[in-house]
Amino acid sequence: MTTGNRFTSKTRKTIPKYLTKEVIEHILDKAKKDSFRNYLVINTLWKTGLRVSELTNLRKCDIHDNAIFVIKGKGSKDRIVPLEKELDTLLHMWSDRMSTREKLFKIKPRQVRNIVYKYDRDVHPHTFRHSFAVHCLKNGVNLRSLQKLLGHDYLQTTQIYLDIVAKDVRDDFDKVDW
Repeated sequence: MTTGNRFTSKTRKTIPKYLTKEVIEHILDKAKKDSFRNYLVINTLWKTGLRVSELTNLRKCDIHDNAIFVIKGKGSKDRIVPLEKELDTLLHMWSDRMSTREKLFKIKPRQVRNIVYKYDRDVHPHTFRHSFAVHCLKNGVNLRSLQKLLGHDYLQTTQIYLDIVAKDVRDDFDKVDW
């Protein structure tokens, strides 16, 4: 009897690419000098972990009580994503003169990709979602809370980010001069 790997290639997941906080801040600095809207789009992706489709469907009425209420996200699920204070202020300033049901950015997914590529050709918009997840884990957010923030059905989907954090721990440990 032979024993093989019981996992098929479909069940194996690759470790997602992510950006460090320093790289994201560099991208944000470039965007801020160029366009407030672009800065706000990238900052929202980074600090909320929203999917591009959720960002493009975001309306003024979805932002209140220092949170974004994601209505009908992937799989038609709703969730609440807390907002960092500065981003909450910026989003309210941006939407101040908009009607309640108006879309915040009035852009399509392709335009989001173009905005991100303008500041770094090697970065995909979804990379900010991965970066959000890794940053949250590295700063003590527990896996179950992260699952809720990202809107994942299964904890196993969220666990892929633990592999990234574990690799970073090893890389940091290897830097120690013994």
